[in-house]
Amino acid sequence: MNFSYTVTTKKGIDKAIEDIAENLKKIGFGVLEILDFKNLLQDKGLEFDWNYKQMQVCNPELAKQVLEANPDLGLLLPCTIAVYQKDNENFVSLAKPSSVLYVASDDVWKFIGKDIEENLIQVIENSK
Repeated sequence: MNFSYTVTTKKGIDKAIEDIAENLKKIGFGVLEILDFKNLLQDKGLEFDWNYKQMQVCNPELAKQVLEANPDLGLLLPCTIAVYQKDNENFVSLAKPSSVLYVASDDVWKFIGKDIEENLIQVIENSK
C-alpha cells in the first residue's frame, strides 16, 4: 500500500494551492491552515531552501462524524496535502486517507477513508 498520491504540476506553488483550495470547496472541504515549512524552519535557525507548503484540509461534517464515533481517530485528522518544489519541478502530494485510516479497527472508516481519498485525488487532478 502506497502512503501517498503524488503528481507533478506545471503551476507555481501558490497558484496550485489557490486552485486546490477552490476545488476543495466543491466537495465540502476547506483549508484549515497552510504551513510554510521553508519559513518555519528558517525561523528556527535551520537552513532549508525548499519551497514546501502543507495544506491542512477538512470536511467539517465528516470530521464531526469521525470524532463522535471514535475520538481517538481525531488524531488522524485533518487530511494533508503538500505542495512543494524539488529539483526545479513542482509536486502535489496527498497523504492517502485510506492509508492513514488503515490503523482504524472499524472497516466502515476504512471505506469512508477510501471515498474521501478518491474525492481528494479528483481535486488534485482537476487542479494540476
